[in-house]
Amino acid sequence: MVKHAMKQFSFSFLHDVWQGRVLPYYQQLAEREQRLVVWASVLVLLMVLVFGMILPLNDALHNKEALLSGLQQQAEEAEQLAQHILKKGVKKPRGSIMTVVDQQARAQKVRPFITSLRPQLGGDKPRLWIQMKQAPYAASVKFYEALAKQGIHIVQIKWQKTPILGMVNVQAVVQ
Repeated sequence: MVKHAMKQFSFSFLHDVWQGRVLPYYQQLAEREQRLVVWASVLVLLMVLVFGMILPLNDALHNKEALLSGLQQQAEEAEQLAQHILKKGVKKPRGSIMTVVDQQARAQKVRPFITSLRPQLGGDKPRLWIQMKQAPYAASVKFYEALAKQGIHIVQIKWQKTPILGMVNVQAVVQ
């Protein structure tokens, strides 16, 4: 029954309504009232355009600009931390790499976000693969900085954004 009703609706229906009801009523109005109706319809169309399209697009643009600004600030902080780590140099880690990584993860409060901590085979130095899920960005950067202060440096790292703002997934190989 609904399909049948939907089939009958067409633009000819709108044309018939316009010709049969709206236009005769409009023509009955005085000339001044007709102008008022035309201006009102133009004003309504402009309001729909402004409030229905332009303002929401403008709000979305401002939101994206704010997000971009925040991400640029995070990138600058990461770059500054990387330069800071490079200037300090590398010292020898105390204890096994697994122990140092675990201690620093607990100290930096990122241990609950570490989902995998596995030794990597091959190479002349011991390596460790660290995977974090939904970790706070700032805490994870501080964690890797703390590892660098302990003499463990990053061989490879991959950052992935998550749907939650300020949270990241990180996969890294350290030695």
